[in-house]
Amino acid sequence: MIKYLIFILYTLSLAFCQDKIGTSAANFLGISVGSSATALGGAFTSISSDPSSLYYNPASISRSDGNKLTLNNTNWFLDTKILFISGNYRLNKNISVGSFLINLDYGDEEITDFNNQEGTGTYWSANDLAFGSALSFNLTNEFSIGTTIKYINQRIHNETANSVATDIGIYYLSDLKKFSMGFSISNFGLNMILDGKDLYNRIDLDPENGGNNETIVAKIKTESWPLPLFLRLGISKQFQVAENFSLLSSSDFIIPSDDAEVICSGIELKIKDLIILRFGYNSTLNEYEDEYLTFGFGVKTKLNKIPINIDYSFQNRNLLNQTSTIGLSFSF
Repeated sequence: MIKYLIFILYTLSLAFCQDKIGTSAANFLGISVGSSATALGGAFTSISSDPSSLYYNPASISRSDGNKLTLNNTNWFLDTKILFISGNYRLNKNISVGSFLINLDYGDEEITDFNNQEGTGTYWSANDLAFGSALSFNLTNEFSIGTTIKYINQRIHNETANSVATDIGIYYLSDLKKFSMGFSISNFGLNMILDGKDLYNRIDLDPENGGNNETIVAKIKTESWPLPLFLRLGISKQFQVAENFSLLSSSDFIIPSDDAEVICSGIELKIKDLIILRFGYNSTLNEYEDEYLTFGFGVKTKLNKIPINIDYSFQNRNLLNQTSTIGLSFSF
């Protein structure tokens, strides 16, 4: 099975090897989310211990060890904020459902024009939103499949664009539950096209001549843009170093349709199942040497007998700036 997945990934990489940077809409769908995942550099396609895994591979949630909910807030670039919520629920030992919401808020900015250089007193804003639901079930003791249906919305001031898309994933877990592998294809969906009231303008078809109808309303034509496809292949391995000390190693290879390939990897150290340390590395295989390191930690505790995980991650984005994510996860 593994060799077939590698062959499929290699074949698709040849089809996606063209330079298509900046040729898709909804680029926020390529941002790594979840405090655990970002601390591991985004290498999360083959991990099922966190409900945010359904964002990377919907097949993973049927291997989750319980019902979980995670809330994450990310301080993104230029004072923007990312809210990410995800959860999974086991219907029975073989079938699980889940859902997620991601919201990227760009904030507000005062509008200026030629006559109001200091501001008009009105503001514009922008926002990206996606939410979806996932279904995953175990085919055998080792293999699972899953799919996600999601709605995507982008808004800038009075213009919006919408789409519907699906993700498909495969997950493999060895008999000893020490080795796992994931494969997913994300964002098969409809093209997006901006529409809104600011695209309507009154025009004079012949301004050089009088007697024309100057109240004709025309609409500015906008082009449609495809969603960014992401092909992910992930491999992870668990090691029991000592009685109260375990290690998880994870790596992902990602092929986006609108950018260069990405390699990410991470290591998770778990101490007495109470304290977790995470380290990661992410590199985009382009000419800009876009690579960065990540790290984070997690603490497990209880509130009224409800297990709670408090997680934090930090990304040192060399070409841009630092970002951080804090998350709370609940088991029920």
